[in-house]
Amino acid sequence: MIPIPNDGLPSLSAPMSSTPPPLVNYQPLMPQLAEQDDRVAVFSRSYSDPRYQRQILDLARHAAFPLTLTTDLIYCLHQRFTPDIPWYAAPDILLSVLCDPVGHDLYEMQGITRLHLLHQLVEAQGEQRLDDLSTFMTDYIGYRLNLEPTERPRVLGDRPQWTALACLKPSEAVEQIQQALKTVAEQDNARERIRLAAIVRNYANLIDPLERLDYRPLLVQWAKQATQNAIEIDGLVLHPFEYQVATLHPADEPPPPEGLTPFRFTVVSLDRRGQEVERKSRRAYQFVEDLPGGVGLEMVAIPSGRFLMGSPEDELQNYSDEQPQHEVTVPPFFMGRYPITQTQWRTVAAMPKVEKDLEPDPSRFKGDMRPVERVSWEDAMEFCARLSAHTGRSYSLPSEAEWEYACRDGTTTPFHFGETITTDVANYDGNQTYGDGPKGEYRKKTTPVGQFGVANAFGLCDMHGNVWEWCLDSWHENYKGAPTDGSAWDADGVRDRRVRRGGSWNNIPRGCRSAYRIDDDPAYRNGSYGFRVVCHVRGTP
Repeated sequence: MIPIPNDGLPSLSAPMSSTPPPLVNYQPLMPQLAEQDDRVAVFSRSYSDPRYQRQILDLARHAAFPLTLTTDLIYCLHQRFTPDIPWYAAPDILLSVLCDPVGHDLYEMQGITRLHLLHQLVEAQGEQRLDDLSTFMTDYIGYRLNLEPTERPRVLGDRPQWTALACLKPSEAVEQIQQALKTVAEQDNARERIRLAAIVRNYANLIDPLERLDYRPLLVQWAKQATQNAIEIDGLVLHPFEYQVATLHPADEPPPPEGLTPFRFTVVSLDRRGQEVERKSRRAYQFVEDLPGGVGLEMVAIPSGRFLMGSPEDELQNYSDEQPQHEVTVPPFFMGRYPITQTQWRTVAAMPKVEKDLEPDPSRFKGDMRPVERVSWEDAMEFCARLSAHTGRSYSLPSEAEWEYACRDGTTTPFHFGETITTDVANYDGNQTYGDGPKGEYRKKTTPVGQFGVANAFGLCDMHGNVWEWCLDSWHENYKGAPTDGSAWDADGVRDRRVRRGGSWNNIPRGCRSAYRIDDDPAYRNGSYGFRVVCHVRGTP
């Protein structure tokens, strides 16, 4: 890991607005949505056999319905909903990146991972599938609680009340599960009572998103009470209490700058033939902008630095408009971890108009986690204006210099992956190659942001391919006279032509290079045109 010094990071300590909202309003359940999205992408890619990849992901989506999983429960889900895939798919899910062990034969998915998979399930199979799962869980738990007490651990784990905390719609089984929990509460065992209180309070965080999606977890009423006052269960009163948590950081992982939270990601390096030669886990910092409806916008801290902008004259398949190379010093800023998604676009498009109307659903390739496309430079500017007005921070499109600096992340090769690129790590026209790289898949559409589970060293995903990304700058035929301070270059440019960067799903790899640049009419929309935002905040830690 390469440590990033805090003095090179932007700070949230001095917002642009004189009366700003709280620095960062992290929702208890959604601090690292993108990281959880990466979990799903990594799991999906781990099954390369096309015969089972889709079905195994489908089983994972069904397994997201219970709040707690056991080996027996996931086997039953497998037999009921996905019987055509191999038996070993069930334990593979429990042992994958999707699940965390929480006890003997007890596993849980993190909240955002669950909601992401459940959302995919509804998109694929409709709301009726949730009713089917609710009925299944009612029957499953109702039957299991009728077993002899000595048999329950084999199918429910060593603490049956944990597995009983499953998503259920109201049914007769609720009474049976409540009774099981009451029995635990009535035992003269302070440790178990404390565990129960902690479970109820923790799952209180799930209430709002679950209710919005019309899921009904057991103990909703108890959990709501836990956020304000004591819980009473047949005379046993469980009182909430305040406490402080101390966080210890290893020597090589200092505490994050004020207002930021750390996140981890995977960086991949390729050789000139496109073979993976290195895979590392890295750490960076971000804040999550809290938008209406529980939508988050992950903004990664990009440290200040210097780099050579443009391509060297001997770079393969370069263009003269990428030259001359020149050194640029870039101040710190924040950049979206992903291109703006369709969910984020709809959320901001619903905000009050600043200058122009926005189409709430412009994209050709539909999907909440897919990047928004068919948006013009003018549309993207209106998005930034609305977002700035809502948050009190200064959001904009990146300058060309900021975009290339963030894309390169300190590299000098054509791609931040190395000398070439493959369709295992990016979305572009894989019928074409770059250098000695291999041919690959041509998907002919966008992919969900972060699908490949890899990022550059700054923690940014999808910088090569997927959708073109608009920049602030007007078009210039080359870099003669370009600014060297990282600012947008507007003077003496062609103002009715704006810059695009990064390539897209339908571009050959040559057009996805870090240095590649092209222009278009700022009013033009295309199924491969998207964008990501940057945030500028004065002050450093």
